[in-house]
Amino acid sequence: MKVRVAILENDSNYLQRVVSIFNNKFGNELEIYSFTDISSAYRCLDDKKIDVFLANENIDIDFSMIPKKCGFAYLVESSDIEKYNDKKAVCKFQRAELIYKQILSIYSEQIPNITGIGESNNSMKTIVFSSPVGGTGTSTLAAACAISIANKGFRVLYLNLENFGDSDSFFSCDGQFDFGDVIYAIKSNKSNRKIKLQSTVKQDSTGVYFYSSVRVALDMLELKVDDYLTLQTELKMLGEYDYVVIDMDFPRNRKGFAFFENCNSIVIASDGSQVSEIKTARAMDAIQILDSYSEYIIQPKFSMIRNKVLGNTENRDEIRVIGEIPMYESCSPSQMARQLSLSSVFDQLL
Repeated sequence: MKVRVAILENDSNYLQRVVSIFNNKFGNELEIYSFTDISSAYRCLDDKKIDVFLANENIDIDFSMIPKKCGFAYLVESSDIEKYNDKKAVCKFQRAELIYKQILSIYSEQIPNITGIGESNNSMKTIVFSSPVGGTGTSTLAAACAISIANKGFRVLYLNLENFGDSDSFFSCDGQFDFGDVIYAIKSNKSNRKIKLQSTVKQDSTGVYFYSSVRVALDMLELKVDDYLTLQTELKMLGEYDYVVIDMDFPRNRKGFAFFENCNSIVIASDGSQVSEIKTARAMDAIQILDSYSEYIIQPKFSMIRNKVLGNTENRDEIRVIGEIPMYESCSPSQMARQLSLSSVFDQLL
């Protein structure tokens, strides 16, 4: 199924270029109708059942002529403009991929119950990085793991669900969307979640897909365990990824641990210090008790990576240690993640 898009633009040269690019790059996803005459555009909206209508900011639009189920945005010249005349704005001078994602985002908000976007990927594997110990480099290991998987040719999504995490410390890409758009789609249920997940994701130069961090960290506190489960299910239904690497805070209640039941592997980071090892041991003891009272068993899914190791360490009985990584200094977070991605320790998680 294609998204039907009408573009009303005074500049015929721009119109010709953008239509040509969209037809070449997104011919299987978009059906483009272009106009320089406003009356012809209005007729097309009903005749062709247009899903998204884009119009130049200098054109006076009669919004009574736009069908209720048709999304609308102005085409503007600056990427800094998010709204124009209280309507959504799309910068006309940006990469076609970014305009395409904004079109999908507008479409998702108008069509809340559409299905058939992607196919369910029951083979998608979920790897969680979470630790009861702070400051051991859990986020860096998660980012490194994602890069390592991408280097092997798999499609991988890095998903930071920490309350105060920052995906943009490790990955970068142009685009105005962030994870806040995903949170809104999940909590409001007013837009098609699968299309929103597809339209707001970004891809780093390493090949890793990711969502930019929310602008206000407090937005992350809106997510509950049930929302995590919904998000994981939607990602499977999207059918885009072989692996999803989740970086999240260590659970504080039984329901939080229940999320781990739906994950393939859970990795704890420890720096090998006495405090770190004690906290990890206490966490594993708690998980063993929870397993004895629960219908699900999660302890066998746990493994440990010792990070920032300065000396020799001992193996532990309560958790499998899959590798050790030495201390690196004088690196930015993104440089560190790329360096660590070369380690073979992540191969054991595939």
